[in-house]
Amino acid sequence: MWMQSALIEERRKTMAELFKPAMHNLSKKCVNAWSDSDKLDKILYDNFFSLPNCHLVYAVDRDGKQKSSNITRNGIDSSYRNQDLSIRPYSINLHPNFTLSPAYISQATGSACISAVHPVIGNEHLGFTIADFDIRHLPLPATSINKIPVCNKSCQPPNCLENRLVDVKDILLKLISKHGVFHLMIHYLSSKVMLWQMNNPYQYELYSVEQILEPDMYLTYPQCPFPTQAKVSIEEVQLVLERFHILQLVNDKIYLRSASINIMNAMVSLSFSFSGSKYISITNFLHGDLSNWLE
Repeated sequence: MWMQSALIEERRKTMAELFKPAMHNLSKKCVNAWSDSDKLDKILYDNFFSLPNCHLVYAVDRDGKQKSSNITRNGIDSSYRNQDLSIRPYSINLHPNFTLSPAYISQATGSACISAVHPVIGNEHLGFTIADFDIRHLPLPATSINKIPVCNKSCQPPNCLENRLVDVKDILLKLISKHGVFHLMIHYLSSKVMLWQMNNPYQYELYSVEQILEPDMYLTYPQCPFPTQAKVSIEEVQLVLERFHILQLVNDKIYLRSASINIMNAMVSLSFSFSGSKYISITNFLHGDLSNWLE
């Protein structure tokens, strides 16, 4: 585990070195415009592309209330002004120093992200500028490559599940919600999926990605209502499958080898490139900090 922690810490240090100068410069420019939201929006937009790989930037006051609009590469959305962001994962970092938040799921994109937070200080502490970054597009230090002996994704088969995971995810959700599948395991390296069905719980079926994507896949399993005995909802199953997708795409060195979900005991299993298997309740998996599974 010490090697994992060292890798995460080194990666965060690299990100801090990359983002801090641009965030510092942006925050200084915001001081004189702090009392005028329109001028503040213009400064944030004019400097948006100075933040490498950023997908969203905005400003909040000291209490976490949004002062500016949401600024993206597509423009300015003022409908987000004045919203209370004090319960967002980065809010614990709202203190007068540059910080990086833990990883969390962005409400704007639905993907895993981190936030860089920088104070805005004039004659007094005014608030903070905040920039959100998709973790899939963040830099990995070159020196970390030799620190953890893991298989690179480049060694995976050409028919890797990753490129078709969105379609497969939707089909798996339908098999669970309408066709009696109560337990499944996804093997990303071999592009295989194992399914257990309510009417035959003692045996599993093994499918390739191509078989899962076939139009008549649903004919393999008769329609069956979502079981009342299930300890999770269909909505939670969907969120689990989406988190599997996010964790599998973090980067080429740290990724999900396999994952499973069982709706009858409300458990998931995770096997990463850098460690053994983890077994977690679905509640903890969905409500825990995403960075828990990346460290």
